[in-house]
Amino acid sequence: MGMIVLGLRNLLRNKMRLVLVVTLIGVPFFLLLAMQSIGEAVQQQTSVLTRDVNTVLQLRARGSMGHVNMNGQDRLLPPATLEKVRGIEHVVQVEPYLLAMAPITPPNFVMHVGLAPTAVKRLESHGEAGNPRIIAGRDLAPEDTGQDVGIIGRGYAEWAGIKPEDMGKATLTIDPTRTHPVIYGMDRPKRDLRIIGMYASGYIFGDLQLFMPIDTFRSIYGTEQGISWLFVRVDSVENVPVVAQRLQETVGSVADILAPKSAAVFTATTSRTVTQLAWLGGLIAILLMIVVVFFVLLMQVRERAREIGTLKAIGASNGGVTTQFLTEAVALTLIGGFVGLVLFRLAGDALTGRLFALGIGPFLPSHYKPLFESLTVSSQLSISVLMFVLLVAVVAAILGSAYGVWQLVKLSPLEAMKHE
Repeated sequence: MGMIVLGLRNLLRNKMRLVLVVTLIGVPFFLLLAMQSIGEAVQQQTSVLTRDVNTVLQLRARGSMGHVNMNGQDRLLPPATLEKVRGIEHVVQVEPYLLAMAPITPPNFVMHVGLAPTAVKRLESHGEAGNPRIIAGRDLAPEDTGQDVGIIGRGYAEWAGIKPEDMGKATLTIDPTRTHPVIYGMDRPKRDLRIIGMYASGYIFGDLQLFMPIDTFRSIYGTEQGISWLFVRVDSVENVPVVAQRLQETVGSVADILAPKSAAVFTATTSRTVTQLAWLGGLIAILLMIVVVFFVLLMQVRERAREIGTLKAIGASNGGVTTQFLTEAVALTLIGGFVGLVLFRLAGDALTGRLFALGIGPFLPSHYKPLFESLTVSSQLSISVLMFVLLVAVVAAILGSAYGVWQLVKLSPLEAMKHE
């Protein structure tokens, strides 16, 4: 016990050495925590993509875009399609959409979308890039069902003169009678929608949409039956081919079945590559920490060979000397780890997030970047990760210190003193 106490007291004997060693241990500790955090963030985002992108199939009326007022493209899926699809094994969710086009100048037209208030708000031509970021006001909620409300894209809002501060007060007039070379007018009355939210998608055409409750859409455009698009979510990526085959057999005669192949390729290649790079970085960080801790503690022991010789000269046993230095090594490692953890908690969100953004940016096609805007690299770590990092550091410290002590305690006191 006395040698343990002596080892702890020795920590404060040389404050400059204490600061230097703790810093050298804390920095790789911080880097390892950062890499672990990046790896977890990529894993979480990959899980989101796997769940929300790869597992979704889209159905449209065969040979039609499914827009209720588009010349030659207004055929809709029969209402019975919804129940048929819901009955297929491995299908966990079915989301019906209705779409209409509205002319504006420029850039020619915008898209009006009717959907369940809680459904994923997918973007025309980029259906996999769902739930764009709300930048003002609020999103649709279940209580908005059947109400004359909507959320508008930033580009559409700019054209209509609607500002973020107008949310909840601004209105937008829907006029089904307006035409365009690709749009035919419908003999329906105008309707004013109260704009309750504004979103941003990250690309121009994605910001030219208006989302409203599907019952409101049916009332405005007189579309009592039929479905423009049907998004089918499957319970796992592995079952997507099976469900696609069953869809073909069940409703294939009236529907085109679209799989998000580009998104699947993205998740299978880019996301997997980034995940592998993150874990490779974590492995390098672990090796760096082991090397740094091992050699820092080894050098710290070797530079104190005279002290070890003196201890042996006054009667300290080899075991006692070893206990003292191992105690000091473990204490230094724990202090260095604590410093690295504090640094990570204080600056981890900003620094790690920035490193992650710089690292992943080159891998992303421009139209996929909105998917990662909501990704956060948190400074929160699980206890298991923290304990693993501490264990690795302590083991490296013990090995480095023990190796240095072992080389010196086998020498006589005089040899140890000369060794320094």
